[in-house]
Amino acid sequence: MLKKIRVGIIDDDQKAIDFLSAYVAKTDGLVKVFETVDPQKGLTKVRTGTIDLLIVDMVMANLSGIELIAQIKELQRPSRKSRLGMQVIICSGTDKYAAASYHYDVTDYLPKPLEYLRFVEAVDKVKQYWNERHPILIPNEQIFLVKVGNMYHHKLVRIPEIIFLEADGMECILWFGDAVKIVVGKPMSYVLERLPRDRFIQCHRSFVVNTDYIVDIFNKEIKMRYLANEVSVGDRKIYKEFSLWEISNKL
Repeated sequence: MLKKIRVGIIDDDQKAIDFLSAYVAKTDGLVKVFETVDPQKGLTKVRTGTIDLLIVDMVMANLSGIELIAQIKELQRPSRKSRLGMQVIICSGTDKYAAASYHYDVTDYLPKPLEYLRFVEAVDKVKQYWNERHPILIPNEQIFLVKVGNMYHHKLVRIPEIIFLEADGMECILWFGDAVKIVVGKPMSYVLERLPRDRFIQCHRSFVVNTDYIVDIFNKEIKMRYLANEVSVGDRKIYKEFSLWEISNKL
């Protein structure tokens, strides 16, 4: 596993956050991206889809851990076309909510005070899930492996050969020459984070293009080399990165 798992911590006790932050810092493969003592602010952060693992307390003012998890899981329903693929670990001083929490498919329920070995045990579960379901990146960043089907089968994908990405609910379609496509079992936003940002640019809520393959750009669509199907272009005020790319490459 080459990419670090991004961690968010929500607990209304700053001392508990500091304690967990220290554990995250010394555990290989993890990086903390946010912490907060305010569960409402934490929920806002979670909704951005920028974390892979949430560590949350159960007993908090204003919004309990179980209520927060319930809202997160509602966002993760396939019918909502969620971009969240996050796992949840509960760290609580009471086991009162343990049974209820598993209704929401949490990864683990950890007691306070928390021993480091028990924390590592929970993180190992997260890493196992991560390795089974996420593309495996190779160090040179020019290829990755995509899980195909339900059996242990990974297909090698050469990043420069990807012409564009298409969002399809909770999945992402990688398009190649001659209309060849590969379906990745992760959201487009997840795949985009693992591609070179100087080459792959989002131009629409459902499309990311490899600029090396652009042939023609129209007001609402893009013609790509080697493919008959065209790519839609969204509002350039929203997709500013694409708009900036257009402006910087005009003669």
